[in-house]
Amino acid sequence: MNDALFRVMIKQNGKKIAKLSSGIILYEGLLTWVYPVISKNPAVSQIAGSLPSAVKTVFGVSEEARVDTFEAFITAQFFARIWAMLLALYNVETANELLAAMANDGSLALLLSTPVSRDEFLTTQALVLFSGNALLIFFTLLGLFVGTKRFGINLDLWRYCIFSIQGFAFYSLIGAYSLLFSALFTEGDTAFTMAASLTLAFYALDVAGGLSDQLSWVRKLSLFRCYQPQEVLEGSKNPAKETIGLIAGTLILLRLGIYAFNKKDLAI
Repeated sequence: MNDALFRVMIKQNGKKIAKLSSGIILYEGLLTWVYPVISKNPAVSQIAGSLPSAVKTVFGVSEEARVDTFEAFITAQFFARIWAMLLALYNVETANELLAAMANDGSLALLLSTPVSRDEFLTTQALVLFSGNALLIFFTLLGLFVGTKRFGINLDLWRYCIFSIQGFAFYSLIGAYSLLFSALFTEGDTAFTMAASLTLAFYALDVAGGLSDQLSWVRKLSLFRCYQPQEVLEGSKNPAKETIGLIAGTLILLRLGIYAFNKKDLAI
C-alpha cells in the first residue's frame, strides 16, 4: 500500500462518505423516533402480520420472519432495501472513480509515471474503498445506537456487531467485482455499467425468487441471498459461513483485478 496515495484518496472520498453518513443518521433518527409510537399500537402488528408473503419479499422481510420487533421494523424500513442499495451503489460508483474514471481523465497515467507499481496502486485503491465501507457501516450503527438509546429502544449490541461484519464482507465483495470491471474496462462508462447491471441483476433475482414458489430457485443465483439482516439481527441465523465465503470471494476478485490491471495495455 502507498500511504501518501491512501491519504489523498481518503480525503477526496471523505465528502461523499460524510454526506451519505449524514443522510443515513437523519433517516435512522426519524425511524427510531417513530417506532415507539408504532409499537404501542397492536393494530400495526396485526396488519403487518397479515401482509402477503410477496409484499414482505418486496420489503426484504422473509415470510417466516417476525413482524413485532424493532429488528423487523428497521429491516423492512431501512436495512433490507434502502441501505443495501445505497451501499451497493456507493461501491460501484466509487470503484469506478478510483480506477476507470482516473484512466479516462489522464490522472492514472500521471500516477503510474511515478515510482508506484500497479500492484501497489490497485491495492491502495481497494483499501480506500473498503475503508469507506467500514466508515459508512460504523456511522450507520453509531446513528442507530444513539437514536435507540434516546427513545428507549433496547438492542442486542453483539448481534448488530455480527451484522456489521457480514455487511462489510457483503459490500466489499460488490466493491471487489466493481474494481475488477474497472481493471478490465478502463474506457468510457463500460466498467460502471457492467458493475451496476450485475448488482441490479442480483437484486432482481432476489426479489423475483421470493415472489413465487416456482421462482424460488433463482434466489440461489443472487448474491443477496448472503445478506439476511433480520435473521442475523434477531439471532435466528448464524452468518459465519456466508461471511467467510464473501471474504474469500473478495480476496479472489481483488487478486484477479490486480492481475488484469497488470496485463492491461495502458497509454502512459
